[in-house]
Amino acid sequence: MVTFAANTGSLALFSDHDLIRLTLDGQSDCFTALMDRHLSAIRRSIGFMLRGSGAAEDLTQEVVLKAWRFLSAFRAESSFRTWLTRVAINEVRQFQRREFRASSSQELSKLDFLASRDESPYEHFVRIQRIGAVRAAVESLPDKYREVVMLREFEELSILEIAERLRCTVAAVKSRLFRGRSMLLARVRKSQAATLKKVSQVHGWAFDMSCHVQQRHTR
Repeated sequence: MVTFAANTGSLALFSDHDLIRLTLDGQSDCFTALMDRHLSAIRRSIGFMLRGSGAAEDLTQEVVLKAWRFLSAFRAESSFRTWLTRVAINEVRQFQRREFRASSSQELSKLDFLASRDESPYEHFVRIQRIGAVRAAVESLPDKYREVVMLREFEELSILEIAERLRCTVAAVKSRLFRGRSMLLARVRKSQAATLKKVSQVHGWAFDMSCHVQQRHTR
């Protein structure tokens, strides 16, 4: 667990602005005092956003590292606590995107196992091509559209549940879902021509091979 304990009690009397200035001047104990002042609140915020996820402590450490690396970017246009909270929110969002992409890939991969036992090799090929086209189309969508499409179509969440999950308005979810579905449909249709061409080639090859085999048996 990330913990900080300032060695000099007098540092607690310094303002955030002074501690930041001294940290940038090379006094790392001032950064320790700065984290002592704000990290508990940041940790609670991350825990709330992740709702009990075991990744909260790892992300807290990432926030500390980012704060150390980019402290010089702080411009005092807002309070340091607000700036640090924004860093934490960005880390949480990046984590959630990584988790969402991983779960989305797993959901899409399940489509490969929905084959009928009675399908022919030709039908199996056609199905795999269609699944591949849908998977590629979904994965190619911009993040904000792919998220709502996957949450609605694969996790079967309601519009309100999606809004709560993504922390946005219901109107925004509806707009993204409409746009995402439209883009998905357009991309799938675009790939159909290539798929049909590939299928016809395979079908033609199979027909030629069948004729060749029949000719050999009739000789």
